[in-house]
Amino acid sequence: MESMTDWRTAAAPLTVAFDGDTHVLGRADRGVYVAVPEAGAIFIATLQETGSVADATARASEAAGEEVDGLDFLTGLADAGLIDRPGSDVADPAAPPPDRRIRWIEGVSPRTAQRFFGRPAWTLYGAAAVFSVATLALRPDLRPHFEDLWYLTDPVLSLALFIAASMVLGAVHEMWHWLAGRALGVPAVFRLSRRGVFLVLETDLTQVVTIHRRRRYGAYLAGLAFDGVVLAAALGARLAYRAGVLAWPPVLDRFLGAIALGQVLTISWQFAAVFARNDMYAVLANALRCHNLYRVTVLTTKDRLWRLTDDEALELAAASQRDRRTARWFGVVFIAGMCLMWVVFLTFTLPYVAGMTAWLWTNLRSLTPTTLAFWESLFLLGLLLGGFVLPGALAWRERRLQHRQALL
Repeated sequence: MESMTDWRTAAAPLTVAFDGDTHVLGRADRGVYVAVPEAGAIFIATLQETGSVADATARASEAAGEEVDGLDFLTGLADAGLIDRPGSDVADPAAPPPDRRIRWIEGVSPRTAQRFFGRPAWTLYGAAAVFSVATLALRPDLRPHFEDLWYLTDPVLSLALFIAASMVLGAVHEMWHWLAGRALGVPAVFRLSRRGVFLVLETDLTQVVTIHRRRRYGAYLAGLAFDGVVLAAALGARLAYRAGVLAWPPVLDRFLGAIALGQVLTISWQFAAVFARNDMYAVLANALRCHNLYRVTVLTTKDRLWRLTDDEALELAAASQRDRRTARWFGVVFIAGMCLMWVVFLTFTLPYVAGMTAWLWTNLRSLTPTTLAFWESLFLLGLLLGGFVLPGALAWRERRLQHRQALL
């Protein structure tokens, strides 16, 4: 028979956060969060205080106005990976979580990070957005076009430098999410991930669910705020160049055109691909007061089109009523978006990658390693093939980690 200390130890790693008419139980070291009614939060708080299942059950039953099965509730938490049953052969729950910090950036204090997300900062981000929209609307000559990619006479070098610059800007976009989390006191994790068949950088801000919903928007919109500033800076510099205020080589102006094109595509992706768990998906799910809309949508869609396994059926039944209700219509957005993404991949991305690969391979066969063009072609070929192969490898890795409950 388990002792009070056993249950207190098992419940110790859990955090309890208020979220509207529900509470969120979280396990930060595992990235697992579950929405529960007030009675569930009271049960855990009492268990952490006294270690007594009987006391926790009594207080939870009083809050719920009906008898609560405490042991059944604990079994559900154990099945969800939030707690470990006393006596099970697991790591010490009191042990610190794995060190996933990015040490070179951990030196930024929360107070410093807050300066990037205070009222003056958001005023700047808003002004940048208004300036960019106005410039694109009033100056057709500054609107990005795919021809802007070829800003150098060497097309391989143009594309290679553009991809490299886009990767740097994408990394800073994610760093801005990290800074926003830092300003809120929420830790984050950088990783390489995917959205369907496309490779992306990602900042995991799962633990932001432990703060009030109204305070989460800054963390979700931080990346877009950075993208808006970059776009405004590129357009403003090009506008000043055309007005004769700034003078520099024309190639720099053309390069800024390529950067503006990249930022417009990036911002458009955030709005168009809301079905793919991007920044605007997080904003939408938060505004709709959902807890795990994407997963519930996947299960709901699978249930409509095929059938669920027993475990998946139980998982869907345990989801919040709001998530299940929203997933009924969001599933249509999800299916339409996934179909469109596959159409784009098969009709544009795949032929483009195949054509570029054939062209670069011809370059490599006709050039020698002593030429710059050889190494440019090799670099670009590696980027193209990596972007084509890595999403599949990451999908396989994510399934393994999710099965082991090791993926945040």
